[in-house]
Amino acid sequence: MSNVDARQQALAVRDAFEFEPTSLVSYQSTGKVIVLGDDDALAKCSELPAALDINPVAISAGRIQIEGYLGAYMVKVTDQQGNEMSHQGDAILDLNEAPLLAREMLPPGYFHVPPGDWGNPELMAELADLRGEFQKPKFFDYDASICAHGVNGKVACRQCIDACPAEAIHSLVDRIEVNPYLCQGGGSCTTVCPSGAIRYLYPGLRDSGKRLRDMLKVYQEQGGELPIVLFHSESYSPEMYLQHYDNLLPLEVEELGSVGMDLCLSALAYGAMQVILHIDAEVPRSSQANLGAQVEWTQALLVGLGMDPVSVSLCSHDAALPEVEAASVVEMAIHDMPAGKRNAIYQALDHLVAKLKPGADRIDLPSTAPFGEALIDAEKCTLCMACVGSCPGKALQDGSNREIPEVFFIESNCLQCGACVQTCPEDAITLQPRLLFDFETRNRARALNSDTPFACISCGKPFAPTSVINKMQEKLKDHYMFGSERALDRLKMCDNCRVVDVVQDPEAMGGQFDPQKGFRQ
Repeated sequence: MSNVDARQQALAVRDAFEFEPTSLVSYQSTGKVIVLGDDDALAKCSELPAALDINPVAISAGRIQIEGYLGAYMVKVTDQQGNEMSHQGDAILDLNEAPLLAREMLPPGYFHVPPGDWGNPELMAELADLRGEFQKPKFFDYDASICAHGVNGKVACRQCIDACPAEAIHSLVDRIEVNPYLCQGGGSCTTVCPSGAIRYLYPGLRDSGKRLRDMLKVYQEQGGELPIVLFHSESYSPEMYLQHYDNLLPLEVEELGSVGMDLCLSALAYGAMQVILHIDAEVPRSSQANLGAQVEWTQALLVGLGMDPVSVSLCSHDAALPEVEAASVVEMAIHDMPAGKRNAIYQALDHLVAKLKPGADRIDLPSTAPFGEALIDAEKCTLCMACVGSCPGKALQDGSNREIPEVFFIESNCLQCGACVQTCPEDAITLQPRLLFDFETRNRARALNSDTPFACISCGKPFAPTSVINKMQEKLKDHYMFGSERALDRLKMCDNCRVVDVVQDPEAMGGQFDPQKGFRQ
């Protein structure tokens, strides 16, 4: 059977796939539209559908603030004298040349119509149908327990906030909050999230992976060779590529920004020769930048695996696809796609490593990649364990329950988020982005720093790392509270013995303390 025939069978399986449903987000609208523009633009309001409740608002010198979404908009206009007027409505019709709301993805119910586009019949029909209840899928799921955003009152990671083209994500310092009414499923947040705390829900990663695997499986079973997977957005038709590449398997996604290392590597593990992400005019610029970073990390990884880096590439404007040198296909994996992004990446990586048997055991990655190791300068580290308490991925772990104080590290858990670097009071930690190919090495706990326990000079009980005691002695030796040798020696005592010694020290208590009666007046 030819590639074209095999493709036909594969695409039939792709189109028949049913995604697991998700919950819905509902909007209520009574058809009240706030129209924003100058006097000439507002004169056109008479041409709008009669069923609408129009509230024209002239935009002149002053300040305008717009908040909300379909069914719940608020527009505040402040003139040059500081007078403020508020307008509430269900939708906004912005008749300015550039939208007054500067977002790459405008909220539901926000219609921007520059003067040259006035009279579009599709727009008029959409405006006329603005009354009633409207629904869309809830596109995301969020697990605050693995989120790296906030640590100890400090922001460590804000990648999802910066990536969201709809500005639907906000910081609550210790975690993030996603406004489901503003979220339009752009997907960039899930792609850039280092931990997978925020994930794409419709379709979920597990469903996307299964559809991808089933399509490639049927293509190969029907005799198709060297398949190319082309991810593209709903707004793009891949007809030109289908005509020029008989081994091309297009895969439409809700938003291209949701496609990251997880799906790209999994496609190669499921038997694709090449994976292409097609950028069209509808893909937000911020999403394009994030996709570029995902491809850069993936290509670095492919070099380490001994594959042609253009096996995963971006393309746009119907450009010819890059040719893969020594084109080949890895024996197809049969595993299901995990629901978690990092697990999906590691699972695909392990399959590729097993089949390709690369000569190296690791690959260095670009500085922004969310995989790598943490390094501790033993000369600076006091084993205070602040880094352990701040690590959202549980990559850094406290080994103090053992006989000696130690910090352990599990590299597969490291997000390279920098929380440990921010938290360390001694500035002793640096990060190194990379990926280890060996599963056991990547998942094994190893000691980053250790110290001999310091024994209390009074009772002999070990109670702190020796380096901590030495640094305390050095830093506090000139402090007025530790002016005597006895006072300084108390730093070498455990908590209990330190209290006893303070009580028994006439110089410390001024001779005014009786253990039975307390302080004497």
